[in-house]
Amino acid sequence: MKYAFNDSRLSKNNVTIISAIISIFALICCLNIWSNAAIYTLYLFLCSLFADIIRLIVKYPLKDKYLKFMPKLHKKGGLALIFFIIIIISGVYGMNHIDQTEYNITTQKIGNDSYKVIFISDTHYGSIQNPQLLKDSIPRINELKPDIVILGGDIVDERTSNSQMKEVFKELSKINSTYGIYYIFGNHDTQPSQTDYENGNRTFTDLELNQTIRKNGITILNDEKTTINGDIVLVGRSDAEWDGVADRANVSEILNESDLSKYVIIADHQPLEGMENSKLGADLQVSGHTHGGQVFPYKEMIELIGTNTYGEYSFGDMKQIVSSGFTGWGWGIRNEAKCEFVLININ
Repeated sequence: MKYAFNDSRLSKNNVTIISAIISIFALICCLNIWSNAAIYTLYLFLCSLFADIIRLIVKYPLKDKYLKFMPKLHKKGGLALIFFIIIIISGVYGMNHIDQTEYNITTQKIGNDSYKVIFISDTHYGSIQNPQLLKDSIPRINELKPDIVILGGDIVDERTSNSQMKEVFKELSKINSTYGIYYIFGNHDTQPSQTDYENGNRTFTDLELNQTIRKNGITILNDEKTTINGDIVLVGRSDAEWDGVADRANVSEILNESDLSKYVIIADHQPLEGMENSKLGADLQVSGHTHGGQVFPYKEMIELIGTNTYGEYSFGDMKQIVSSGFTGWGWGIRNEAKCEFVLININ
């Protein structure tokens, strides 16, 4: 606000009153830290702070010998606004650009064979990203000739319409996978009513969701396991944020009597229980949910509480790969991690 009223003809008292009113209004808008108002206000503040630091450097160590336009640009808030615009434009680009991220894992458990595993999570279809981006990515994925495709949850969410729900699974079924497409649920797939921003009502039932997934030839693994080509045991977990989470099966129960000489992959929407899964004989865990933080400083906040946010981690002999997801959630920008689908080469 100081920037905005520099050189104004208003009295100092009027400037103080107007600034206070606007600041209080901004505070009210930011009470929900997940809102666009909160993140944009935070960025305006950080950009203003950064602009002040730049101005001080130019003014004192450099003695205003260079960048002579800086004092006037800074005084009216132009420098801060430029930084803010750059952040927003790059954030919009980040939300609308899909990368392929590749990991290579070596194991003695699958002999001379190798497998290409595609992991896709958190598409939140129909919410904040252009659906065409997913459609355009299907041919790119097919060019990789995947052996196994794992859909890691939150493919749909509270703002996905019934028709969009049917559309996204039809599109995903177009992926050509040698040994099939497998699905686990995330915390948004079943449209929890407490976070339905539109009208508090679901647009599709659990039955409709399950029927649509299976109709498109996709296998649901909900605290279940399957053996793939005699080499791989794939365990699909129910989500930890579902009602009745205390009843979520233990991995030890699901793996009961499994041949641990096979390569064990655990798909869990949230990157939980890494050490426990490692001790039970798992070789790889794939997860999403975190979005890699999506917007600064959420990645840093999540990591402070000890949550694996993005990338490859090790728990004993087990690797855990956490994807930042195919899109974001809530905000229409991304400036931490990236939108991605994951290719895992198991050699």
